Amino acid sequence: MNNDLMKDIIEENNGMEFFRLKTFHGTTLFFCSKERTLKHSQEKQASYIDVVIAQSPENPAFFIIAPVNIGEDVEKIRPEENILFKDRFFVFETGFHSNNKLSLLSLEEKKFFSADPFGNLAFNRDESRDWEVFSLFPYQTALDEKSIKIFDDINRFISNKNNIEKTIHKISLSNKNIRVELFNLFSRSLDSTQRKIFSKVLTNAFLNLPDENYFNILEIINHIPHAEWVHRALLELAQWNVRRNSCFIRKSAQEFDFLGYGHIRDRGNGIYWGSVILGIARESIKSRKDIALLATARDEGIYFLEWIAHHRVIGIKDFFIYTNDNTDGSDALLKVLAENGEITWINNTGNHVPGINMQYKAYNHALTTLPEILDFRWCAVVDIDEAILPSEGSKNSIFPIISARDEQGVDCFSLNWRVYYPNNNLTWSNELSAERFIEGDKHPLVKSIFKTNLFNYSYAHHPECSYSGRIYATVDGNIYSQNQTTNEDLNFTQTPTEWAHVCHYHLRSLEEYVWKFSRGENDGKGVIKNKHFRYNNPAIFALFAQTFKVEGTSAASRLAEDIRAEMHRLLGIPGVSEAMQDIISKYHKASAIFVEESLQTMSIDDRIDSNTKQTWENLCSSWRQERTQKGNHI
Repeated sequence: MNNDLMKDIIEENNGMEFFRLKTFHGTTLFFCSKERTLKHSQEKQASYIDVVIAQSPENPAFFIIAPVNIGEDVEKIRPEENILFKDRFFVFETGFHSNNKLSLLSLEEKKFFSADPFGNLAFNRDESRDWEVFSLFPYQTALDEKSIKIFDDINRFISNKNNIEKTIHKISLSNKNIRVELFNLFSRSLDSTQRKIFSKVLTNAFLNLPDENYFNILEIINHIPHAEWVHRALLELAQWNVRRNSCFIRKSAQEFDFLGYGHIRDRGNGIYWGSVILGIARESIKSRKDIALLATARDEGIYFLEWIAHHRVIGIKDFFIYTNDNTDGSDALLKVLAENGEITWINNTGNHVPGINMQYKAYNHALTTLPEILDFRWCAVVDIDEAILPSEGSKNSIFPIISARDEQGVDCFSLNWRVYYPNNNLTWSNELSAERFIEGDKHPLVKSIFKTNLFNYSYAHHPECSYSGRIYATVDGNIYSQNQTTNEDLNFTQTPTEWAHVCHYHLRSLEEYVWKFSRGENDGKGVIKNKHFRYNNPAIFALFAQTFKVEGTSAASRLAEDIRAEMHRLLGIPGVSEAMQDIISKYHKASAIFVEESLQTMSIDDRIDSNTKQTWENLCSSWRQERTQKGNHI
């Protein structure tokens, strides 16, 4: 590298060094303006912007990657609702650096930057091998003043973390179109100790109004899509943290529907930025209680009392239940239970724009917006057709388990499914699922229990933190290795868990199985307002037909006596018994229609084999006979 040339470049760019970055494959990094993300290629395409990498003068271990002439680019692009708006700024520290070659580690998760042979770049490699090694070449063109200033701002913000309040103030005065990006870049670069300080600054600012920090933060978050969501959540969090008052009936109405879009988890999306800010703010909240259960439901009123009673028996006393568009009378039951402090009920009904996943919406709302759930150190995410069953060695209690994992220092632990089979049941009966159905397969899919204030969203099977790495383990204490922490890996366990598992009543009786698919699926097509039998995969018929006559036992039945006692107590609450009778009546009327509809739908589906069709017809015929026999008792 020519020293005189390098000296000229540094002088032209206000003391910062700029380089081009080439991959192991000989390709060059570009910023794809169409997809709003980094790519690498042999040739520059029409949608590609040149990318430079700048070394921090204050700390040579830090590197900033960003498109050239970013100043002009930010004037044209604004993060808007439901549009992917990827990061343009990427900050790394070196994994190693010698002979103009380097590897790059992300600041927040300590993952290596990697270029695959297909033009993609990733931020999730645990080791530095060939794809994680890059070469530096001097960038010989001077950048415009606006871009130089942005690079300089990023460098100063990342390098100076000792005075967080001062940095927030400076970010609030920066280019208005990149304030949120800079704020999040700064947030993600903090270590756990610095994040705690930052977290307290955020919550105190919204408690001590008017406050200089408050106005500085407001200047930043006002440029986030749905800024009122972030502002209101921070304000409510600060006030609740002082009073710790409980509100047992809440709403997550249509103004929160945007939280149900799957892509909001994508790094750099405008709503993702808001969830990072809220996630960090919630880290400083200290819990006073042990564990709560978070669930989503629709038209599952016939199961609520047993489900609540089961989890009370194992030690979980508090429940946050999100429901939407109930047609079975559940709202009346949930209202009575909430008014008596038995549960917290959040009405999740919204406008249901296509593409909204109501379960995602509920989880994202709970883990970014709902303050009360932070009063619990641990949170379990379990559906109404699932029940946590600790082992007899744990004395059927959740407490020895969370104590052991607490002592181990994990942030999240998983319990594998055990799928329960129909046990020849055709119709619903007012008896316990633990006694009606038998234990079937040990399934590798898991459900998770996690530290509530360390995660800012969740999938159905595991939670995630979008700005920092977390420690995952199984309920038995087996730590997931760093190369097992992708979304898919965290959904499974390699061996069945022993300390506890989840009883998954996926099938139940023929009638209940059909009822389940008449609620609709989270398939992006929106909520079924006028309910009817709907399925995506014809294999659901074969699954039930093949498992209907399987025989076996139920480990969950050992809790039956205690579950009944707790259900009896709940039924004694004024209004509960009447609400349950209404739910049962509505269920009987609607389920009869849906079973007949399933038979008609199945008969015209060419994807279903003849044997399964015949079995289903036989089951429906037997179901009609049983319904007739039970008619006087329904």
